[in-house]
Amino acid sequence: MGAKYRLFGSETSPYSTKVRSYLRYKKLPFEWIAKGFGTEEEFQSLAKSQALPMLVSPKGGVAHDSSLILSCLEGKVYKPSARPNDPACRVLALLLEEYADEWLNKAMFHYRWGTAKAAKAAATRQADAVFEGYEVENRADIEKSIAKSMSGRLKLIGSTKKTTPVIEASFARFLKLLNAHLEKHLFLFGGHPSLADFAIAGQLIQLMKDDTSGAMIRDSAPFVTAWCEFMEDPRQGAVFEDLSAVGDTLLPLIRDEVVPTLIAWAEANAEAIAKKRKTVTVGMDIGEFKQGIQGHTATSYAALKAIFAETPATPELEAFLKDAGLTDILPLGEPAPEKQEEPAEDTQSEDAPQKPKRRRRRRGGSKSSETPEATEETASAEEAASEDAPSAEKEAEAEAPATEETPAVVPDAPDAEPAPAEEPVADAESSTEDEPSETKDQ
Repeated sequence: MGAKYRLFGSETSPYSTKVRSYLRYKKLPFEWIAKGFGTEEEFQSLAKSQALPMLVSPKGGVAHDSSLILSCLEGKVYKPSARPNDPACRVLALLLEEYADEWLNKAMFHYRWGTAKAAKAAATRQADAVFEGYEVENRADIEKSIAKSMSGRLKLIGSTKKTTPVIEASFARFLKLLNAHLEKHLFLFGGHPSLADFAIAGQLIQLMKDDTSGAMIRDSAPFVTAWCEFMEDPRQGAVFEDLSAVGDTLLPLIRDEVVPTLIAWAEANAEAIAKKRKTVTVGMDIGEFKQGIQGHTATSYAALKAIFAETPATPELEAFLKDAGLTDILPLGEPAPEKQEEPAEDTQSEDAPQKPKRRRRRRGGSKSSETPEATEETASAEEAASEDAPSAEKEAEAEAPATEETPAVVPDAPDAEPAPAEEPVADAESSTEDEPSETKDQ
């Protein structure tokens, strides 16, 4: 696997961090290219969007959406897996990925650009990244322009004086609940990092770089702190666990934080769009949250609900969703039909009792004695999005206005929607270590 991917990103971008960590975990050879003054021309020659990250495959495919990239590669490079074996944990991982990309990002953006002091420090770091290796005469003016531009986007992501208490209370609660979970588990779903781990860590690693939020994490959440450091270049430990093993501490995280914030907001946002309103207001247990409608959130949330609707109901998952208050909001599909054993061949008399044949079960329809071989063709980006990634069709609500002095750099913004003509990025060979832990039709 000598051919390299090329990942254009920024050290200040949570979505770039998310993808880079994933590529390291998969041990895929890649070149990290910091988007800045020296690489802007090359970036623009390849880009289908101004959003970061941008992954260029060895065969030239280009994709920007982080969830799309991970989903597409996960369907191609089986080992080490980032999808839990338990279908219940697998769909809950997508819920938590949605929480990170659509709600936790609000806290990241809020703490980075919400005060003049924080914005000044963040603008300096961003200018350092953009102009690394170059001398710029009007550097101070550029930093002021970056701070003003990015702070001006706070309202777009829902950070205002009125919503500040909600965002900050939500983040503090999330840290407490996540820390309690990670105290007992190496990752969110056991011994392997999931897609949710990469998404949440991408946001938290950035939050650790800002003074206020970084101090909160280090002072109140020691297990989160250690986990974030490990997630920069993660390695699997033990196996994925099933829902019964992680549910005790996972349930409070989803019931007490994800449901009252992300779910309440996403449901209200979808309703506001359906009624052709321009803003959405939702009462939460920690206060009222008001924001302009978000089209990309409505799209990704609808895709997530569709995945839940396609997930066969099991007693364990049904009980978990009931306890989390999600039974009516995220209804599941019909339970998988029980496989009926074929009757044994009639080699006995009619009166003799018949023994059913023992049948060896196969995972996901794959042959138990064979390893699937890599093919040169892979699903298109759009196909991967529709099958797996709840966040694959996100679109940027607004771009940070470019200045004459510096190229447009929007490393903190939610992922942008990939262009319709976006090419596949998953050119990597499939792992040949052993049979995949899971397949799409499992």
